[in-house]
Amino acid sequence: MYDYAHSNRTCMFRYMEEAMSERMVLIGDLVGSRSLPDRAEVQRRLVAAVEAANAERAEALAAPLALTAGDQVQALLADPSAAVDLVTRVSDALRPVGLAWGLGRGPLTTDPSPDVSAMDGPCFHRAREAVEDAAREGAWLAARGFSDVDDRVLSGLFRLLGVVRAGWTDTQFDYVRASRDRTQREVAAMFERDETTVSRTLSRAHVRDLLEGEEAARALLAAYREGREAAGRARETVTAT
Repeated sequence: MYDYAHSNRTCMFRYMEEAMSERMVLIGDLVGSRSLPDRAEVQRRLVAAVEAANAERAEALAAPLALTAGDQVQALLADPSAAVDLVTRVSDALRPVGLAWGLGRGPLTTDPSPDVSAMDGPCFHRAREAVEDAAREGAWLAARGFSDVDDRVLSGLFRLLGVVRAGWTDTQFDYVRASRDRTQREVAAMFERDETTVSRTLSRAHVRDLLEGEEAARALLAAYREGREAAGRARETVTAT
Protein backbone atom coordinates (compact mmCIF):
# COMPACT_ATOMS: atom_id res chain seq x y z
CA MET A 1 0.00 0.00 0.00
CA TYR A 2 1.26 3.45 -0.88
CA ASP A 3 2.20 5.42 2.22
CA TYR A 4 0.64 8.84 1.59
CA ALA A 5 1.69 10.15 4.99
CA HIS A 6 5.32 9.26 4.29
CA SER A 7 5.08 10.83 0.82
CA ASN A 8 3.59 14.02 2.21
CA ARG A 9 6.29 14.27 4.86
CA THR A 10 8.99 13.70 2.21
CA CYS A 11 7.58 16.44 -0.01
CA MET A 12 7.27 18.81 2.95
CA PHE A 13 10.86 18.15 4.03
CA ARG A 14 12.03 18.81 0.47
CA TYR A 15 10.13 22.10 0.42
CA MET A 16 11.47 23.08 3.83
CA GLU A 17 15.08 22.25 2.92
CA GLU A 18 14.77 24.46 -0.14
CA ALA A 19 13.18 27.33 1.82
CA MET A 20 15.68 27.12 4.66
CA SER A 21 18.69 27.03 2.30
CA GLU A 22 17.86 30.28 0.53
CA ARG A 23 19.92 33.23 1.79
CA MET A 24 20.02 36.92 0.86
CA VAL A 25 23.20 38.83 0.07
CA LEU A 26 23.50 42.60 -0.37
CA ILE A 27 26.38 44.10 -2.35
CA GLY A 28 27.08 47.78 -2.91
CA ASP A 29 29.62 49.21 -5.32
CA LEU A 30 30.89 52.79 -5.57
CA VAL A 31 30.01 54.33 -8.91
CA GLY A 32 33.01 55.72 -10.80
CA SER A 33 35.38 55.10 -7.89
CA ARG A 34 38.50 55.28 -10.05
CA SER A 35 37.73 58.84 -11.15
CA LEU A 36 36.91 60.26 -7.71
CA PRO A 37 39.07 63.31 -6.97
CA ASP A 38 39.55 62.42 -3.29
CA ARG A 39 39.34 58.65 -3.15
CA ALA A 40 40.86 58.42 0.35
CA GLU A 41 38.22 60.73 1.83
CA VAL A 42 35.42 58.76 0.19
CA GLN A 43 36.94 55.57 1.57
CA ARG A 44 36.91 57.02 5.10
CA ARG A 45 33.29 58.04 4.72
CA LEU A 46 32.39 54.58 3.43
CA VAL A 47 34.11 52.90 6.38
CA ALA A 48 32.25 55.16 8.82
CA ALA A 49 28.93 54.52 7.06
CA VAL A 50 29.44 50.75 7.17
CA GLU A 51 30.30 50.84 10.87
CA ALA A 52 27.22 52.94 11.65
CA ALA A 53 24.91 50.70 9.60
CA ASN A 54 26.27 47.58 11.31
CA ALA A 55 25.71 49.11 14.74
CA GLU A 56 22.17 50.22 13.91
CA ARG A 57 20.99 46.98 12.28
CA ALA A 58 23.21 44.33 13.93
CA GLU A 59 20.24 42.06 14.68
CA ALA A 60 19.32 41.94 10.99
CA LEU A 61 22.74 40.78 9.76
CA ALA A 62 23.93 37.18 9.59
CA ALA A 63 27.32 38.55 8.55
CA PRO A 64 27.84 42.32 8.90
CA LEU A 65 28.57 44.72 6.08
CA ALA A 66 32.26 44.62 5.23
CA LEU A 67 34.46 46.31 2.68
CA THR A 68 35.74 44.00 -0.02
CA ALA A 69 37.92 44.92 -2.98
CA GLY A 70 38.31 48.45 -1.62
CA ASP A 71 35.22 50.03 -3.16
CA GLN A 72 32.62 47.33 -2.55
CA VAL A 73 30.59 46.38 0.52
CA GLN A 74 28.86 43.06 1.16
CA ALA A 75 26.59 41.59 3.83
CA LEU A 76 24.68 38.37 4.44
CA LEU A 77 21.21 39.28 5.68
CA ALA A 78 19.30 37.55 8.45
CA ASP A 79 16.33 39.85 7.84
CA PRO A 80 15.91 40.59 4.10
CA SER A 81 13.76 43.67 4.77
CA ALA A 82 16.79 45.34 6.41
CA ALA A 83 18.21 45.82 2.91
CA VAL A 84 16.03 48.92 2.54
CA ASP A 85 17.52 50.64 5.60
CA LEU A 86 21.08 49.55 4.83
CA VAL A 87 20.96 50.79 1.24
CA THR A 88 19.34 54.07 2.31
CA ARG A 89 21.68 54.80 5.22
CA VAL A 90 24.92 54.03 3.40
CA SER A 91 23.79 55.88 0.26
CA ASP A 92 22.80 58.92 2.34
CA ALA A 93 26.18 58.95 4.08
CA LEU A 94 28.07 58.86 0.76
CA ARG A 95 26.04 61.47 -1.12
CA PRO A 96 26.86 62.95 -3.61
CA VAL A 97 29.02 59.93 -4.44
CA GLY A 98 26.74 57.27 -5.91
CA LEU A 99 26.47 53.56 -5.18
CA ALA A 100 24.92 50.79 -7.21
CA TRP A 101 23.41 47.93 -5.21
CA GLY A 102 22.62 44.30 -5.89
CA LEU A 103 20.39 42.01 -3.85
CA GLY A 104 20.76 38.30 -4.50
CA ARG A 105 18.85 35.28 -3.21
CA GLY A 106 20.03 31.69 -3.40
CA PRO A 107 21.79 28.88 -1.58
CA LEU A 108 24.94 29.30 0.47
CA THR A 109 27.39 26.55 -0.53
CA THR A 110 30.00 27.20 2.16
CA ASP A 111 29.68 27.05 5.94
CA PRO A 112 28.09 30.15 7.50
CA SER A 113 30.63 32.62 8.85
CA PRO A 114 30.62 36.05 10.50
CA ASP A 115 33.15 37.01 7.81
CA VAL A 116 31.21 37.72 4.62
CA SER A 117 34.34 37.30 2.47
CA ALA A 118 34.72 33.69 3.69
CA MET A 119 31.44 32.57 2.14
CA ASP A 120 30.27 31.79 -1.38
CA GLY A 121 27.35 30.37 -3.28
CA PRO A 122 24.62 31.33 -5.75
CA CYS A 123 23.29 33.99 -3.35
CA PHE A 124 26.61 35.83 -3.77
CA HIS A 125 26.81 35.17 -7.51
CA ARG A 126 23.31 36.56 -8.07
CA ALA A 127 24.01 39.62 -5.92
CA ARG A 128 27.13 40.33 -8.02
CA GLU A 129 25.15 39.93 -11.23
CA ALA A 130 22.48 42.22 -9.82
CA VAL A 131 24.92 44.99 -8.85
CA GLU A 132 26.42 44.77 -12.34
CA ASP A 133 22.92 45.13 -13.78
CA ALA A 134 22.27 48.19 -11.61
CA ALA A 135 25.58 49.84 -12.51
CA ARG A 136 25.11 49.17 -16.22
CA GLU A 137 21.53 50.49 -16.26
CA GLY A 138 22.12 53.47 -13.96
CA ALA A 139 19.69 52.04 -11.41
CA TRP A 140 19.95 52.30 -7.63
CA LEU A 141 19.44 48.60 -6.95
CA ALA A 142 18.67 45.45 -8.91
CA ALA A 143 17.48 42.10 -7.53
CA ARG A 144 18.10 38.54 -8.69
CA GLY A 145 17.15 35.11 -7.38
CA PHE A 146 13.65 35.88 -6.12
CA SER A 147 10.70 34.90 -8.32
CA ASP A 148 10.76 36.39 -11.82
CA VAL A 149 7.95 38.72 -10.84
CA ASP A 150 9.53 39.77 -7.54
CA ASP A 151 12.88 40.41 -9.22
CA ARG A 152 11.11 42.85 -11.51
CA VAL A 153 9.03 44.40 -8.74
CA LEU A 154 11.99 44.95 -6.40
CA SER A 155 14.24 46.24 -9.16
CA GLY A 156 11.48 48.54 -10.41
CA LEU A 157 10.68 49.88 -6.94
CA PHE A 158 14.30 50.72 -6.23
CA ARG A 159 14.75 52.24 -9.68
CA LEU A 160 11.85 54.60 -8.96
CA LEU A 161 13.17 55.39 -5.48
CA GLY A 162 16.55 56.16 -7.01
CA VAL A 163 14.96 58.53 -9.54
CA VAL A 164 13.17 60.40 -6.74
CA ARG A 165 16.38 60.69 -4.71
CA ALA A 166 18.41 61.81 -7.74
CA GLY A 167 16.09 64.79 -8.22
CA TRP A 168 16.62 66.23 -4.75
CA THR A 169 18.34 69.52 -4.08
CA ASP A 170 20.79 69.59 -1.19
CA THR A 171 18.15 71.24 0.99
CA GLN A 172 15.54 68.62 0.13
CA PHE A 173 18.00 65.88 0.93
CA ASP A 174 18.87 67.46 4.28
CA TYR A 175 15.21 67.85 5.25
CA VAL A 176 14.24 64.33 4.16
CA ARG A 177 17.16 62.78 6.00
CA ALA A 178 16.41 64.74 9.15
CA SER A 179 12.68 63.95 8.99
CA ARG A 180 13.21 60.20 9.21
CA ASP A 181 13.48 60.35 12.99
CA ARG A 182 12.09 63.82 13.74
CA THR A 183 8.79 65.68 13.46
CA GLN A 184 8.46 68.52 10.98
CA ARG A 185 8.49 70.93 13.90
CA GLU A 186 11.81 69.50 15.06
CA VAL A 187 13.23 69.65 11.53
CA ALA A 188 12.15 73.28 11.26
CA ALA A 189 13.84 74.11 14.56
CA MET A 190 16.96 72.19 13.56
CA PHE A 191 17.38 74.24 10.36
CA GLU A 192 15.90 77.46 11.79
CA ARG A 193 13.07 77.52 9.27
CA ASP A 194 9.31 77.77 9.69
CA GLU A 195 7.21 74.61 9.50
CA THR A 196 5.43 75.74 6.34
CA THR A 197 8.72 75.99 4.47
CA VAL A 198 9.81 72.57 5.70
CA SER A 199 6.46 71.02 4.78
CA ARG A 200 6.55 72.54 1.31
CA THR A 201 10.12 71.39 0.74
CA LEU A 202 9.34 67.82 1.85
CA SER A 203 6.29 67.75 -0.40
CA ARG A 204 8.36 68.84 -3.41
CA ALA A 205 10.86 66.11 -2.52
CA HIS A 206 7.98 63.58 -2.77
CA VAL A 207 8.81 62.29 0.69
CA ARG A 208 5.44 60.59 1.17
CA ASP A 209 5.83 58.71 -2.12
CA LEU A 210 9.39 57.80 -1.15
CA LEU A 211 8.37 56.39 2.23
CA GLU A 212 5.48 54.42 0.69
CA GLY A 213 7.89 52.90 -1.84
CA GLU A 214 10.38 51.98 0.88
CA GLU A 215 7.63 50.37 2.95
CA ALA A 216 6.42 48.37 -0.05
CA ALA A 217 9.95 47.03 -0.60
CA ARG A 218 10.24 46.13 3.11
CA ALA A 219 6.92 44.30 3.03
CA LEU A 220 7.87 42.24 -0.01
CA LEU A 221 11.27 41.32 1.42
CA ALA A 222 9.79 40.55 4.85
CA ALA A 223 7.52 37.97 3.21
CA TYR A 224 10.61 35.99 2.23
CA ARG A 225 11.82 35.98 5.83
CA GLU A 226 8.39 34.89 7.03
CA GLY A 227 8.49 32.02 4.53
CA ARG A 228 11.79 30.90 6.03
CA GLU A 229 10.44 31.06 9.56
CA ALA A 230 7.26 29.24 8.53
CA ALA A 231 9.37 26.49 7.02
CA GLY A 232 11.28 26.19 10.29
CA ARG A 233 8.05 25.85 12.27
CA ALA A 234 6.74 23.26 9.81
CA ARG A 235 9.95 21.27 10.17
CA GLU A 236 9.47 21.13 13.93
CA THR A 237 5.83 20.05 13.55
CA VAL A 238 6.59 17.29 11.04
CA THR A 239 9.56 16.03 13.07
CA ALA A 240 7.37 15.78 16.14
CA THR A 241 4.89 13.56 14.28
